[in-house]
Formats: sequence, C-alpha cells, structure tokens
Amino acid sequence: MGLLLARPLRWAGGRQRMVLAVLVSLVGALVLGLVLTVGAGGAPPERLAAFTLPRLGPSGASGADPVQYPVVGAGAGRPVVLAFFASWCVLCRTDLPVVARVAAAERRSGNATVFIGIDGNDPATAGWAFARATGVRFPVASDETEQVARQVGLTGLPDTVVVDAAGRVVQRFSGVVDAAQLERAVAAVAPANAVVAASG
Repeated sequence: MGLLLARPLRWAGGRQRMVLAVLVSLVGALVLGLVLTVGAGGAPPERLAAFTLPRLGPSGASGADPVQYPVVGAGAGRPVVLAFFASWCVLCRTDLPVVARVAAAERRSGNATVFIGIDGNDPATAGWAFARATGVRFPVASDETEQVARQVGLTGLPDTVVVDAAGRVVQRFSGVVDAAQLERAVAAVAPANAVVAASG
C-alpha cells in the first residue's frame, strides 16, 4: 500500500519540477530578449503623423483656421512641442503654466521651436479659457476625437511631447514637466537664431 502511494507522489513532484523548469526557461528568454533590445538601442523613434485639428478660440473650436502638423508658414520644418491638457485636469494647472513660460522664453531667445496645445475631452470654450488663464499664447487645438492622443499613445494628462525637425518623437514628459528638463529637450532639437512668429 505504501509503495502504491509513493509512486504517484514522486511522479507529481517530478511533473511540478518540469513545469517550473519550463517557466524559468521562458522567463530567462524574455529577460534576455529585453536586454538585447535595450543593448541595441531599442526601437527607432516614432514619427508624428500629419494632423489637422480645429483651433480653439473665445467662441470655441473653429475649422476656419485649423492647427496643422506638419506646421505650415513661418514654423514649417521646425521642431514642435505638443502640450496635452484639459481644463478639468488638476495637474494641468501646474503643468501648463510651466510649458507656457518655456514657450515664451524660447520665443524671446529667438529659437524656432513651435509650441502647440492639444486640448482633449473638454468643452472647447473651457479649454481655450483655461489655456489663456495659464499664460498660453501659442496655438491650441481641440482633439475631441483623440486622433493625436491615440497616435502618441497618451495614457493620461498632462503630457508633453517633443518632436524634432524630422518629425521624430524624441522626448516625452508624462505628468508635470520640469522647466529645466523641457528647456534642455527643446535646446537639443531647436536650431538657434530662427524666430517663429506663430501665435495663438
């Protein structure tokens, strides 16, 4: 009787060890794959696809003078900073004034980076009023359908995305951005002494 019980117990323990060994092997392979990917520099930067969004103003969103990417006119071929926000977003009350101050300093210094506000999931008049109250003087677009938000993989607000002149997403700040970090990111992509006259 004792022998009959001993055999199934040994077999079950062996099967558990085999399953454990397979799981350890799979985890090891995944870790190795991640290490090799990171070591090789990871995936190339994503490119920002073209978009056209209604521009926000005192009366809401207007299709008459849309906000476009790639930027046309004076800002064509320049790096772009996208500032995602909404009037109901608590952290945006801290974040958006920081972005607005950096944008104003960049314009005064003559650097050519174009700043664009992207207001989503928000009444258009509320978004514009909030942007103005926080010091934003750059164009603000309404992304009501979340076209651009989905493209950049937005998971929350606020979010700030830096795009170089070639259209590559080179830096992203989730949450409240630090002014010094944003300034460094902009300096890394902005051609100096080229003024962009675009305004909101």
